[in-house]
Amino acid sequence: MAAENSLAQLLHAFADVELAAARTLEDAYAAKVKYLGKKGLLTELTRSLGALAPEQRRVRGQEINDAKAKSELAYEARCAALRAEAETRELGAFEDLTWVATAPPGTLHPVTRTRRALERVFASLGFDVVDGPHVEWSRYNFDDLNIGPDHPARDMADTFFVEPPAGSRWSPGELVLRTHTSPVQVRTMLERKPPIRIVALGTVFRRDDDATHSPMFHQIEGLCIDEKVSMADLRATLYRFVSAFFERELQVRFRPSFFPFVEPGAEFDMQCPFCGGKGCSTCKGSGWIELGGSGMVHPAVLEACGIDPERYTGWAFGFGIDRMAMLMHQIHDLRLMFDGDVRFLEQFPC
Repeated sequence: MAAENSLAQLLHAFADVELAAARTLEDAYAAKVKYLGKKGLLTELTRSLGALAPEQRRVRGQEINDAKAKSELAYEARCAALRAEAETRELGAFEDLTWVATAPPGTLHPVTRTRRALERVFASLGFDVVDGPHVEWSRYNFDDLNIGPDHPARDMADTFFVEPPAGSRWSPGELVLRTHTSPVQVRTMLERKPPIRIVALGTVFRRDDDATHSPMFHQIEGLCIDEKVSMADLRATLYRFVSAFFERELQVRFRPSFFPFVEPGAEFDMQCPFCGGKGCSTCKGSGWIELGGSGMVHPAVLEACGIDPERYTGWAFGFGIDRMAMLMHQIHDLRLMFDGDVRFLEQFPC
């Protein structure tokens, strides 16, 4: 009878006391080891069976086995309860699982949206999209583009010069923040052989800051080098571009102009996409909108890049991505696009 009481007391201590007091799965497992492990209390009772008579041993062994089975069930039940409690606590950390955020989703910046649209259009026209470093060699930014040492564009009022690190082999004036994406054209001509057909989009830097200019802005430039290309090819390409970008047929015109890296050079305008050339406030009643500069690549530029100007000709164009974004969204001040004002950006949902 004393042995029976001892067994009943062990079951009570395990199931009703120690398992009930367990607050974690680790606590429950420690209690299991204490009673059911290799050196556990119920295991010790099993080892004492050898001292009993055969008949007593059989009965007592069955009782111990039943006790172990009940203990295992009690242990599994307590573990299941502890897991359920942990899950409830975890879910309880959320105030309301049905709550839906009321903040508006983020959208693409007007400049980013315009840039991606330009990339898609020119890629569809067969151009490769390329880019280059922001900190550029003065040679690529000026010299190889036929911009001589005395050209006004090299003046400190226009260009950000990068101070070389102390002890470096670079001289002052060798490194600049690129003032246009034209150095990408130079790098491409130095690395590839004609035919070449690329557009370069990216950030450029100049010492400028007013309602229509920013010290940091975005530019796109196109370049085509091949045998027998002409201004007619350039005009046809620009015509296809503006018509595809604005999804309506728009005319393009040239006006003579000068750029050191092209000869002949021209400003190019597009027919106003908002009034169809009839005249409106956007085009200031002229029916035309100025986009950028263009022309035939100067032979000196081809020679500087190792391309034979007797065999190959080329054309190039460039215009501001920010200006195009301002046209698309009727933005009157360029600085609004760089102020980071959420009230402004919220006006351009996807």
